[in-house]
Amino acid sequence: MTRWVARPRVLLRRLPEGVVALPARGDGPSTVLAGTAEELWDLLATPRSVEDLAAELATRHGADPTVVAADLEVALDDLRARDLVETRGP
Repeated sequence: MTRWVARPRVLLRRLPEGVVALPARGDGPSTVLAGTAEELWDLLATPRSVEDLAAELATRHGADPTVVAADLEVALDDLRARDLVETRGP
């Protein structure tokens, strides 16, 4: 099962508006993560599967885990394209 995790060298700054993240390679734009995106970021401190992430966020927000998992796939792919997260194999 693929697990997602925050890249180790991402530069972070916590602000009242959310988390500002700069890519590990240092040459990309900053990304502001707020609301559930900030919650997702905090969960990605340790490697987790989409299913685990979806279950946790669905419980917190009273949502359907299947719907949350579908949304997470899109969000995680976007964060990977921004060089903020990576995957680890089974």
